[in-house]
Amino acid sequence: MITRLRRSAVLTLLLATLVLSGCDTDSLGGDSVILTHTISEDINGNDVVFAFSSGDIQEGRLVDIFCGCTLDIEAFLNDQGFTKSELISATVQSARIVMLFPTSEQLNFLDEAILKLGATGASDTEVANVSDLPAAREVNLQTLSSRDVSSYLERPGFEPILQINAGDLTDGEDYELSVILTVRMELEGV
Repeated sequence: MITRLRRSAVLTLLLATLVLSGCDTDSLGGDSVILTHTISEDINGNDVVFAFSSGDIQEGRLVDIFCGCTLDIEAFLNDQGFTKSELISATVQSARIVMLFPTSEQLNFLDEAILKLGATGASDTEVANVSDLPAAREVNLQTLSSRDVSSYLERPGFEPILQINAGDLTDGEDYELSVILTVRMELEGV
């Protein structure tokens, strides 16, 4: 009797699982594939670096810093057997700022940092930010996980823009920061 009840409970649970998973697949509009890709280099294989001098920045004001680089996901997607045309949606899953130079400096000279994406024909959009940076050489940014960035990733190239509010810069000093971001992409399944 107990064995029959257990078997019945297991079959009921299995059936419920199959029904619920079928609903999830239908709500996505069919099969899709999720890929993540960490971007730390531009299309030429160079690190994504934002360089500026203390004399170029007015302390206490947000200033856009450009890397002069272009990012693209096409090679990654091709290696995985996909194309940009199969991209359904994409979000920035994580973003991190790394202090490169001066080597003795920590990131707490920044009061705020905002990471945006830009592309030809599209308005810049904020994807991550951080305030009150700690005395550390690497800092994770808070991502705007609901912001879809697929329209940037679908383009021939896109650019990261780092907007900073520097609170305490050393006079005559040159600074270099690197940004590493991970994107989560949903693609049409095979």
